[in-house]
Amino acid sequence: MFGTLHHVYMAAAPNIANTAAGKDISSLITSTGTWIAGLGIPAGGLMVAYHAIMRNMSGGDAQTDAHHLSAMKKVLVGTIIVAGAGGIAHFAGGLF
Repeated sequence: MFGTLHHVYMAAAPNIANTAAGKDISSLITSTGTWIAGLGIPAGGLMVAYHAIMRNMSGGDAQTDAHHLSAMKKVLVGTIIVAGAGGIAHFAGGLF
């Protein structure tokens, strides 16, 4: 019974991709994913570069070196997460 009703509903439901609102939503989601990845990846690179420079300028202090290495690892993980989120949003925009 559920399967039959589901097919009837899906046949009666309008295709959102062909509506103006659906096209706007798709464009918005795709653009959001592009902006997230486009700004997040270079920002992550700049943050890693900053911590690398500060580590090199620390004068060999072990505690400062460890802090900046830890910060670089955290930034790399965060950048990968941001790139993934941007890719998912970009992909989701294409599903409409």
